[in-house]
Amino acid sequence: MTVYVIDTSTIFMRKACYKNMVTIPEVVDEIKDEDSQLYFSLLDLKVEEASVENVKKVLDLATNTGDIHRLSDTDIKLVAKALDLIDRGEDVVIVTDDYSIQNVAISIGLKVDNIVQPKISRHFRWIKICRGCGRKVEGDVCPVCGSEAVVKRVKS
Repeated sequence: MTVYVIDTSTIFMRKACYKNMVTIPEVVDEIKDEDSQLYFSLLDLKVEEASVENVKKVLDLATNTGDIHRLSDTDIKLVAKALDLIDRGEDVVIVTDDYSIQNVAISIGLKVDNIVQPKISRHFRWIKICRGCGRKVEGDVCPVCGSEAVVKRVKS
């Protein structure tokens, strides 16, 4: 049976309408408004922690794709929870409109379902480019010319 890993936006948009749903405690912590709390309380939704091992894996993956600066701790743990479920032999789908979550998930072969926004059509990476000389750089400032680095999306 497919397990759906639910992001906070799924709850905010009132779109958590799957049969077998799981989320993480950090998602629950993000639900602050009364309407969303009431909606959440009515859901048949399991809340489980993500493993430390898979959180580390996702951090490495997000670093490789360049999404590391776009993902919150909650986002990272959500993808890690999906990996935990895969490790248990489950068929998993992450439900989110967050493009960085989708990008990391797709980069490792996870299935993604969107809520309102269209899904990303392909996997991509983020790199830093010097605004002055155009070189690929690691930090926020170019070591060659001293200009500021900007983040640019490149196709994988």
